[in-house]
Amino acid sequence: MKSTFRILFYAKWEASDEARMLPIYVRITINGTKARFSLKIRVSEKIWDAKSGRAIGHSHEALQANRYLDSVVTRINTIYYRLCEQSEAVTAQMVRDEFLGVKAPSKTLLSVFAEFNDRQENLIGVDITQSTFNKFDLTFRRLEEFLRVKRNRPDIPVSLVDRDFVLDFEAYLKVDYRLQANSAEKLMRIFKRITTMCFKSGLMAKDPFCDVRLKKVKKDRGYLTRHELELILNYKPTKKRLEKARDVFVFCCFTGFDYSTTASLTEQNLVLADDGSMWIETHRVKTGVASKVKLLDIPLSILKKYEPTRINGYLLPVLSNAKYNLYLKEIAATLGIQKRVTSHLARHSYAVIQISLGTDIYTVSKMLTHKNVTTTQIYADLVNSKKRETANKISLK
Repeated sequence: MKSTFRILFYAKWEASDEARMLPIYVRITINGTKARFSLKIRVSEKIWDAKSGRAIGHSHEALQANRYLDSVVTRINTIYYRLCEQSEAVTAQMVRDEFLGVKAPSKTLLSVFAEFNDRQENLIGVDITQSTFNKFDLTFRRLEEFLRVKRNRPDIPVSLVDRDFVLDFEAYLKVDYRLQANSAEKLMRIFKRITTMCFKSGLMAKDPFCDVRLKKVKKDRGYLTRHELELILNYKPTKKRLEKARDVFVFCCFTGFDYSTTASLTEQNLVLADDGSMWIETHRVKTGVASKVKLLDIPLSILKKYEPTRINGYLLPVLSNAKYNLYLKEIAATLGIQKRVTSHLARHSYAVIQISLGTDIYTVSKMLTHKNVTTTQIYADLVNSKKRETANKISLK
């Protein structure tokens, strides 16, 4: 896109003094941004031409004024083109401040991040979920630790955050915290969100992520086989905490709801259809996409089981995600299931079961409230891969 860069000189006629001398101002315009400031000079009314923005005539006063205006144009042009080499987003305010020698107070990375998190915290339940905010907070704390441990400083000006800083922080997450590629990538994307915000607002001369490619490793999504799901269904826990975790997990396996959506379900989400069947109508917490799921016998029986003990109208006794996953791990170990059973594995299992039963991928996509059918295709690929594996085993036998 072609940049629009203009310099205009003008006089404030209403500010003329007793000697009929006009104060001269300059206005800089860059891509719609404007900045004005006084040049601290005055020119006689009789020699100032408003149309050309210059003094007219060959008097000593006119020649002296125009020479000064020309020098101002030269200085502004020099500043503008130098800033263009340093940054893709040059504003009129940036050029004005450079010309006047005004240095904006340097903001620090953690102070900007803290302000961002404060705004996001107010949006919990409105635009974002608690779990999303927790990721923002975790990224902030990891940056704070990185600065203290690796850079031996409490904070850093955003202007000093460069490509090396980004790569060092990524290495810190993977080496010191032993995060897998996808886990580190999630935190790095949040960090990139902060630096992009700083770059676009002019706090950074260059985007530190411009030459850094964040890669997400494609991994096979786990799911439960029919046999494994039956083991969990038939499991008789001796402890209430394990029983609650098992029931919530099974409910998700037969509805496809994720943890956050399940935890938010209340009696208001229950809808009785004309044919007498019971449905759940809600919006997925993560994306806000509308969801409508028919309750089969098993999830319906689980809801009825906890109906007498409901608290504040919530349909199920959903534990914190950390405890929930811990108890699921305990159940899997007891049943001899080798897979890493987590809250989200139920959603994967639901998708695979539906596709295995012959439900078309577009319908499954709607059931899972995926915005893009390509997301659902991952589960279809899992089913096809399993079919090929089984066929190969039969062929070998």
